[in-house]
Amino acid sequence: ISAMYAYLKDLSNQPLPDKIQQARNQNYELLPVDRPILLRTFMPVTGMHAIAVGFPQHVHFAFDAEQIALAQAWRGRFLDAEGTWFVRFAPPADPLGDNLTAFPPSVAIAALDDKTTPWPNDAASAGAKFSGYRLNKTGVPVFLYTVNEVDITDRIEPDEDGGLRRTITILTTADTKAEKPLWFRAHAGKSLTQTSPQTFVDENGLTVIVDEPKSAGEIRIVKDATEWIIPVTGEDPRVIDVRY
Repeated sequence: ISAMYAYLKDLSNQPLPDKIQQARNQNYELLPVDRPILLRTFMPVTGMHAIAVGFPQHVHFAFDAEQIALAQAWRGRFLDAEGTWFVRFAPPADPLGDNLTAFPPSVAIAALDDKTTPWPNDAASAGAKFSGYRLNKTGVPVFLYTVNEVDITDRIEPDEDGGLRRTITILTTADTKAEKPLWFRAHAGKSLTQTSPQTFVDENGLTVIVDEPKSAGEIRIVKDATEWIIPVTGEDPRVIDVRY
């Protein structure tokens, strides 16, 4: 006890124990090589329920499991896991790469009374519940959630052009039908510029291309923001195919 007291009293002048020093000297940068890497962590933009996914193609994203939203994407290096794994009060994990892009907050699918209904501010007000994720055979996570009791799967992965491709599949059964029409918020920003019938670019240069459904949807002004919303119709399963 006396020895421990003496050591702690003079801690600022003592070297770190060898094992702690060895751990500090290691490199904890996560490097996706053959398969995606998934890390649950805290992130400044994505928040306390972040699921960060890194890809060998050097295009990465973070998904907010609380708001059930694609929150952020970046290129280059992925993440350093030391703070998440070894710091008791884990600091937020900052992306190590560049070209950081933030996406509109809140869940991308919502049930609206009509096209003038404001978009829900969060997952709870949208009637959305997160059910976790599963990994497909290549290691890409497929996020699972419900919106008004309608089952949805959401897969996000790099495309061949250095961006991200997102495939949202909406599954309903005879016993589970949305009480209100479902809409997909494809894009939102202070301003949106249309460059093709299915493409809009925001003021920060984020380009969104919707390949399916082939609907022009609606452009609307809500307070100080512009939103591009598309009705989700058709036979089950309904598929939304979008590129960022």
